[in-house]
Amino acid sequence: MSVQERHRRERRARRQTILAAAARIFARRGLEQATIGMIAREAEVAVGTIYLYFSSRDDLFLTLRAERIQHLNDRYREIQARGLAPLHELREVVAAYFEYLSESRELFLTQQSVGYAQMRKRLKRRGEIERFDTVMKLGREGFDLWAKSVSRVCETGSINDPQRCATVAAVMWAGLNGAFLLTGGDNVFREVTGLSPDHFLEQALDFHLRAAHPSAFGVAAPKPRNGAVGDSHGANGANSKGRAENNSKEKPGDLTAAMPLD
Repeated sequence: MSVQERHRRERRARRQTILAAAARIFARRGLEQATIGMIAREAEVAVGTIYLYFSSRDDLFLTLRAERIQHLNDRYREIQARGLAPLHELREVVAAYFEYLSESRELFLTQQSVGYAQMRKRLKRRGEIERFDTVMKLGREGFDLWAKSVSRVCETGSINDPQRCATVAAVMWAGLNGAFLLTGGDNVFREVTGLSPDHFLEQALDFHLRAAHPSAFGVAAPKPRNGAVGDSHGANGANSKGRAENNSKEKPGDLTAAMPLD
């Protein structure tokens, strides 16, 4: 191994050490309370060493986010390239997301308290701004990949309007994130609901899948009532009114019955 190659490896290893230390500090203290000094002590390097790799605390945080989202997006693409059946593909995509959440739980929780709009206002260096834009771009790519798998399930389950599929994807994503946040290790979920947090994420997923593709679970798809037929976007005013009245009669919490009709 050449001296140059050894130096490159040492730099990569030190960079990863700093990122790992930053992740732990952000998890313990949150972004706003974390300092470069704390991260340096955690990584057992000099403060000046960190600035050889990263321009600021925000730059460190954004780098962590970008690398982890990129890895998740790569996993999504790998799964989608296998040519799996729609439901199988979506379950694999969700499993990859659950794994990502579990591996990054504390950083994910920290992220929830980060005001990205405020962060963007305080960024001044070009590199930091580019990193911020990269995180936003990767986040959008990740959601688009997620929505692609959800849409395949929706289309086989009779929801074929792209906008509705995107809404289903967003509701499912938000719902699973919420379920993940609730089922931490503090046992509050069990105390409040009386339910076990074990496998609750999987149960939440099945709930959403039944809504997106009821026939795959032996559930009859919702039917138009009162003879309502025609354009699903409400081009016929009477049809839109009838559908709104029908939906208002569904039982509360019956997500499958409340799904938009084609």
